[in-house]
Amino acid sequence: MIVYKVSIVVADGSHPGAILNLDTKPVVGNTIELNGNQFVIQEIIELTPSRGNFHYLHLTCLPVQT
Repeated sequence: MIVYKVSIVVADGSHPGAILNLDTKPVVGNTIELNGNQFVIQEIIELTPSRGNFHYLHLTCLPVQT
């Protein structure tokens, strides 16, 4: 099973961010939920090359506009 270890930063500072393990690969434009709040993924950066089933990514997000 592939695990995506993801660090998340919210660009406008409205949320402190998080570090999560995901089982599906994040995609730019998709949303992610943190503490009940929805955020749109703006950028994805691979932090290091994959090691076995572990992929290390960094996401930059913004809150979903309502």
